[in-house]
Amino acid sequence: MEKTDVLIVGGSAAGLMAGLTVKRRHPQKTVTMVRKASRTPVPCGIPYIYGTLKAVEKNLIPDDNFIKQGIRMHTQAVESVDRGNKTADLADGTRIAYDKLIIATGSSPAMPPIPGLQTGNVFGIKKEPEYLDMIQKALESSRNVVVIGGGFIGVEMAEQIALMAQAGNDAGAVQVSLIEMLPNCLMLACEQEFCSDAESELRSLGVNVMTNTQVKAIQGNGKVTGVQLASGETIPADAVVVGIGVTPNIELAQQIGLEADPRMGIKVDAYMRTEDPDIFAAGDCASKFSFFDGQPTCIRLASVACSEGMIAASNLYAPVRKCMGAVGAFGTTVGKNSIGAAGLTTKAADDASIPYVVGEAVFPNRHPGGLPGCILDMKAKLLFHSETGKIIGGHVRGGEATADMVNIVAAAIQGGLTAEDLATMQYATHPLMTASPLGYHVMLAAENASAKLTGSRAA
Repeated sequence: MEKTDVLIVGGSAAGLMAGLTVKRRHPQKTVTMVRKASRTPVPCGIPYIYGTLKAVEKNLIPDDNFIKQGIRMHTQAVESVDRGNKTADLADGTRIAYDKLIIATGSSPAMPPIPGLQTGNVFGIKKEPEYLDMIQKALESSRNVVVIGGGFIGVEMAEQIALMAQAGNDAGAVQVSLIEMLPNCLMLACEQEFCSDAESELRSLGVNVMTNTQVKAIQGNGKVTGVQLASGETIPADAVVVGIGVTPNIELAQQIGLEADPRMGIKVDAYMRTEDPDIFAAGDCASKFSFFDGQPTCIRLASVACSEGMIAASNLYAPVRKCMGAVGAFGTTVGKNSIGAAGLTTKAADDASIPYVVGEAVFPNRHPGGLPGCILDMKAKLLFHSETGKIIGGHVRGGEATADMVNIVAAAIQGGLTAEDLATMQYATHPLMTASPLGYHVMLAAENASAKLTGSRAA
């Protein structure tokens, strides 16, 4: 029987970060990681396998980096866990005795109850190299591709499949359709105007964007031939990609008697502890709560998983780090536009009856504006609580600096910074990388909001 101090079940973002954190904080502890997948794909890089990288092998996280840190790795399924004796049995018969266990089993693609979903060439987005390779082979031979779901994964898949088609010898012969049931793609995370920008970019790539549209059934006998819509229209399809989100993998937790919900995940506290003091859970499989109101949330991101993996590993032997809740920081590039968001949208704030003021700034992302790579209308839109002045959301559209600017917003939200704080903060600027110090987007948007807040209080 093998023995290990820390056993980690799952080898993606949360599990890998947990392993590295244990070795950093407790280098004398032995760490063993068990995962079912043969290799670990870069989660956020999966859509780019198809249009940019063009091979699954180019989107894999090397195991050597973790083995060199002293992490032992098994590519097996965990069949059972004996909580009393603190042992885990693997599918190949290996038994591992552990002191602490971290469950980081991740998530699986959410597959809606649509008739015909089991038809051939209908795919979710599984984090398994062999399965992702199957998707690539199917796309290469398809002339009509339908993507169901207009969130980040669906939008990125549609864009990359369109680019994949354009790179082929018969560019223009492939029709990509994106179906979203809400009024806009990316609507749950982004401001409406930025959603519209993303849709325009997709259409410029030849994607047939269909919003306010529901799928009724998948048609085909053995292999998909079409997607029937609620309107009665049928869209031809040789391949269908479903990207409507994920569901937490809680089977192991349920099997060993831990409290878990099929939608929300394995129940954990703010220290990532389950009801068993020696078992923690982190990443997509674990429950989440909102940074803003403490209520359960279904935000599941690799960045959140990494944070939770670090927190869980840090707390194994004493509670030293506490999860502050999911903020929801996103970033993507669609066509020529980069779009980022953190925190609440105006719609989410309205739905929650949170009073707010908005500060906006539109400036070039270079100074002077004639420099190469300049985007003349890069925009930041920030939301501040009208009573406290604290930032509660931020949205940016522009160039490559978008993600870093949104990270500033995310840090400001978590730090409880106000419009006045952000307006008077000192930022690094450079002609080739950022807007002018006279027109840095976060600073000026915050200043505009601060003026509104000051005016409303004076009144």
